[in-house]
Amino acid sequence: MGSIAAPEYVSPEYMHCVREPRFRQNVYEPEADTFLFLEALDKDAELLRSLQPERCVEVGCGSGTVITHLRCLLLPHVVPAATEAVDSAKPVPSCRTRSTRSAVGGPMFCAVDVNPVALEASAITWTETLLKHFRTTVLTDFYDRLFQSPVPTSLAAPVVLSAEGSAPPSPHADAGAATSSSLSASTFCLHRFHGDLFGALSRANSAPALFDVILFNPPYVPTSLGELEDAVSQQDLITTAWCGGPRGRVVLDRFLRQLPSVLSRRGVCYVVLIKENDVADVAAFAQAAFREHLRDSGMEAVGNEGAVLEITEVAARYTGEHLSVHRLRYLPRFQTS
Repeated sequence: MGSIAAPEYVSPEYMHCVREPRFRQNVYEPEADTFLFLEALDKDAELLRSLQPERCVEVGCGSGTVITHLRCLLLPHVVPAATEAVDSAKPVPSCRTRSTRSAVGGPMFCAVDVNPVALEASAITWTETLLKHFRTTVLTDFYDRLFQSPVPTSLAAPVVLSAEGSAPPSPHADAGAATSSSLSASTFCLHRFHGDLFGALSRANSAPALFDVILFNPPYVPTSLGELEDAVSQQDLITTAWCGGPRGRVVLDRFLRQLPSVLSRRGVCYVVLIKENDVADVAAFAQAAFREHLRDSGMEAVGNEGAVLEITEVAARYTGEHLSVHRLRYLPRFQTS
């Protein structure tokens, strides 16, 4: 039987980021790059479902629009426009990073940002979207059946501070042990982390968690290094959300250096770029980072040249700047460790 469309859902509820001064002044509100990101996820919806991801994370979540849209797309009955329904009876390849799901009822979803106001906005986007569009069709039955509880009024867990050195919740969630006191174990709970890139997600002196879907819309606008440093020192939250330093690559390159240690072998990463970032050089930089990671992991046959990643442009648009969203994933021969 094919999936049942949910036409009432189109995109997340983010208007609080536009209406409310506190969010409007401190959080990057959804713009053309955000909507292009949603388009890319829509195009890849069947692929994303086939991965059966256990852990998903958006780094630099801002308003939370993108991670919320991913959650909605991964609901089995949501079919984006112009996308064929996924046949629920058709077997799909698994992308399991652990022996069990990472949350009760489905994937675990995490959001990371250095901006605490963005994490607050993300919680509202996530909660309002799920409650408005899926309370009746999904949430009520889910919470009643698994937790014997009504649907919570907030679907976001408390923010974890990077200074606490806390790791994401255990990947070995036991659905049979779920109780009303452990609602944060639900796949409909957004786990929020305050910190820089992936550092907020790892406990000190422990191996980083692996993620099957990683989303990143970096500060990609080319600026001087001084402008970026000034924005950071002045805690200008809006400017730091788009100010990318020389070639718009300062934060992006740091992200790409860290990415190999947190992306599962069958996982996918989506990154927003603009032409001025030098897309070909970004791809070469990513290939080099992943080659080094594979060699460090014991794959001595991986040399200093040659592709180890499949890098695909999923969506592109010109809106005063040449925007594109790219999917990064290991080539098939590297997808098993």
